[in-house]
Amino acid sequence: MAVRRLGIANPTLNTDTSVFTAASATYLCSVIITNKDSVEKTARVWIKPSGAILASQYGYIVYDVAVPAGNSIETHRFAISDGDSVWVRGNSSDLSFSLNGIYDSSASIDDHLTDTTNVHGIADTSQLATLTTTNALNTRLVSIELGLGIFD
Repeated sequence: MAVRRLGIANPTLNTDTSVFTAASATYLCSVIITNKDSVEKTARVWIKPSGAILASQYGYIVYDVAVPAGNSIETHRFAISDGDSVWVRGNSSDLSFSLNGIYDSSASIDDHLTDTTNVHGIADTSQLATLTTTNALNTRLVSIELGLGIFD
């Protein structure tokens, strides 16, 4: 599961701009904000949850955060779910926003474990975590084979 770019925006001055809307998926994301100007600018990033119609229902990630001249900042990680959209705004058209994320498939891990048998000689995969925790390499190999992404 690799990190991928979900969207890019270079909005005009003080314009609310939608960068990405999640469709049938959950992502763990962050936004990189780059100031292409020679003076400090400010930026906002927020989540508009699916079905939200009022600004009081939005989740603000950063609000008027300072972005130093000629530099970039990255927000902390945040989750978006099916139907949620990520919005951005800047006090300059010299701000660039890049939304990057990783698809979150962790909700299906338990389903996969019960359907999997005989992994590394372990017949009952419900005991997989208990039996492999003493050997970090083995745990990593099992994680990779099952696509669990535990160590990604």
